[in-house]
Order: sequence, then C-alpha cells, then structure tokens
Amino acid sequence: MKREIFGPPGGRRRAWGPGLTLVLLAMALVLAGCVVTGGGGSSPLLAARPPAAHEALVTVFVQLAEENGGEAWLRLSSAALVGEVAVVPLAGGSRELGAAQIGSGQRFLARGAVAAAEYRFLRLGLEKAALLRGGKKIILALDQPVLDLPLPGDFQLQPGESRTLIVSWDDKASLARESRFTAQMRVLAPKKPLLADLAYVSCPDIDTLYLVNTDRNRVSASLAIAGGPSHMAYSAARKRLYVLSEQQGAITVVETATNRIVDQFKIPMTISPSYFMSPHGNWGYIVDEGGNNLIRMDLDQGSMANRVRLGYHPRHLVWHGATNQLILSSALDQKIYFLDPESLETRETLLVGSSPDGLLVDDDFLYVAEQGANNVGIFDLQSHQLVKRVAVGLAPRRLLKNNNTLYVSNYRSSSVSLLLVRQQRVARTVSVGSAPLEMAASEQSKWLYVAAQDDGVLSVIDQTSNRLAATIELGSRPADLLVID
Repeated sequence: MKREIFGPPGGRRRAWGPGLTLVLLAMALVLAGCVVTGGGGSSPLLAARPPAAHEALVTVFVQLAEENGGEAWLRLSSAALVGEVAVVPLAGGSRELGAAQIGSGQRFLARGAVAAAEYRFLRLGLEKAALLRGGKKIILALDQPVLDLPLPGDFQLQPGESRTLIVSWDDKASLARESRFTAQMRVLAPKKPLLADLAYVSCPDIDTLYLVNTDRNRVSASLAIAGGPSHMAYSAARKRLYVLSEQQGAITVVETATNRIVDQFKIPMTISPSYFMSPHGNWGYIVDEGGNNLIRMDLDQGSMANRVRLGYHPRHLVWHGATNQLILSSALDQKIYFLDPESLETRETLLVGSSPDGLLVDDDFLYVAEQGANNVGIFDLQSHQLVKRVAVGLAPRRLLKNNNTLYVSNYRSSSVSLLLVRQQRVARTVSVGSAPLEMAASEQSKWLYVAAQDDGVLSVIDQTSNRLAATIELGSRPADLLVID
C-alpha cells in the first residue's frame, strides 16, 4: 500500500591560402587538446582523454622536500617522458611554482596518455628562476635549463595503466649558489598507500582513481578504472571498493589492500546509470536517471536482483537504517520516494520543492537540497510535513552533516553553505572551487573535501574552524570522493 503526501509548494577578413589554412587548423587542434582553463581555479584543467588500448596514463605532481617553503620561484616550460627511442611530451608542463605557495601541499604539473613502453627519465624544461623577496622577483641564472630526472626502477608502462609520478623539490638547496639556481629535484620511488587515512577520488574523463593521503592532503598514487568511473561504495568487512563505470554500465571491484581489480560485472538494462550507493557492501543500488529506473544488485554474485521504474529523472538515493527504507529524490516530478530496500516497492511519496537532488536524514528530519529553488527543505520524517525552508547558495546539490553543522554544496555559486541544524539557519558561506558537487569528510583529520568539477581540484575545509585550508590539484574533473579512515 502506498499513500501520497503533499507538502507545501516551494517555490565577430582575410583570404588565406589553402596550405596556411591547414596549418592554422592543425595548430588550433593541438592547442585545443592542451589546456582548458578552469573557472577561476589555481590549476589548469587539462582537456581530458583516457588512454587508448595501447597507451598508459601518466600524471606528475610536485611537492617540497621540506614542508616549509622558502623564497624560490621557478617557471617550467615543458615536461616529457624520455625512453630509449622517443621523447613524449606531457600536457600541462608549463607552470609557475612558488615554494612558499606549495608549502606542505602539492601541485599538479603534467599529464599525458603515452605509448605503453619503458621510460628512463622525466625531462623538465626550466624557463626562468627567481628569488621571491619583499614581493619582488630577483631573477637568477639557470645552471640547467633542461633537467632529466631518473625514473624509479624499471619504469615499464603497461597498456591501460594509470601511474602517478611525484617530484620532490629541495627549494632551499636549489638556492645554495649565490645569484644562481641549481634545480635540486628527484622523482620519488612509489610507496604502497596505507588503507587508513586515504581518500579515493574518481576522475571519469581520464578513467582514473587518484589516491589522496588525508593526513597531508597529497596525491600518492593512481589506479586505472575503464569506462568513466564515478560513484563509489566501500565494504569495510570485505575490504572491497565498488566503482560505478557509467560509460560501460558496469561495477568494478577493487581489492583495497592491493589496489588490484578483482572483478567487474555488467549492470543489465540500463540507459544512463548516474548514481550508485551501497549501505553495507552486500547490496548495491544503481540510479538510472535516463531510464527512470532503480536497480538492486547482489554485489557478491554480480547479478541483478530486481529493477523498478519510478519517477522522472531520479537523482539521489540515501539509506535510512532506523526505518529500513531507501529514500530517493526525483527531479522532474519533484517528489521523494520512500522505498522497500528488498522489493523496491514504493511505500510513500512526498511532494517537495523545485528539482530535488541531494538528501540527508538526521534524527527525525529529512533534509532535501531543492536545487531549482536554492533552498534546503526540512521535513518531519514521521508526519512528512514541511518544517522549514532555508535559503542557501545557487543550485544546492549535496548535503553532509558533522556535529551540529550541515554542509551544502552550491553548484552554481562555487560555495559551501554551513547550516546550523538546531538553529535551522545558515551561519557561514565558504568559497570553494567552481561547480562543487560531491563532498566527503575525514573524521580522523577533520577535513571536509569538496569536489570542484570545473576547476579540477578538491577544496579542503577545516571542520574545526570551518575555513578553506587547502586545495588539492588534480587537473581533471573529480566526480566522487570516498574517505577511508
């Protein structure tokens, strides 16, 4: 039996020869494939391309040998991988690096899909160096305009692989000779990431998961996941990471102890799987927004248990353990569906504000990100009556709670609203990267991570001060975040 409950409404000329035209066209295509500037972010958002079947993806980050940055400043002109017979340029290698700005963090440097082969060096082109003092640049002579950094071990790239290189820069030693700059850099040997204090970040445009150490907010490694990896779920009991590959319509299973893919299974009868969650790691639920379907999958067997058609453009799904039910938002019919977790039968529906998206349940209240109305609607779970609507930023998309604070990612105003739960009011708004969507929190480190899609970064908010603390550059659009404390 189901019943429908209605809440209150929310309410710009020259003739070029053909040869020159072709040259200009070719140059435009090359430039188009190099860098696309993000919406106001500090990192270039590179044009995305996953590796082809015979290629591997390589990403380069730079960090300081010591955490406290000094006065060194460097402009790089290029980055490339050097093999036995070829030098392969990487996109994005032209960057300015200030040691003081890097500090204890890290900067994205370059990335490229390259032929799977053995490579010996990472070659960096150095254009200019300076001493930053009193707000002025004192230009220094460059000892080495081209720097070849040996790659660790036998650096053999396999087809379809995604590898991360970390360059350590001793900025103080680079300034040891007066009026000269002698670059002191090396590529670090890879370390096996610890399962604790770790965040996985999916970047579907390049078929990659980046692994971020949450204690220092640095990318440490990467893992290739084919088919546009997006939303993730984790089973602590099985030590398994489940990743939705939207383009393939599949779930990829990763053994987190080794970061090895151990299984992949197709999701049958889907048009555009757009969201995935699993409350406990045994059953997975896939929202098929394009097909208006919800699918229940057995994650142990890799098989579909059942599938129902409901709503118009279903968006977000949460699990409410206290009442043993799923709660789903549907954008176009402006409804919330309360569902049986086994049969997926609709128990009740609730009419809410314009274009509902993200959901959160806390105590006896349901919080709804009403994207079209720029509100968070608060509903009593027992009576399904509207308690209050709180105005936030533009196009709220996701909700996350910590203590008495509800964090709201505002997709079109590049901000996160901090809503005090008990007072039911916005206390502060924090500016973050452009197009923030998914959020995840580290209970251990007290960080809140916000995936800013248009800038290709993670904005890091300190939950103790509720201020922006760091930015983690990825150079690609992050889709989802999952923290393992």
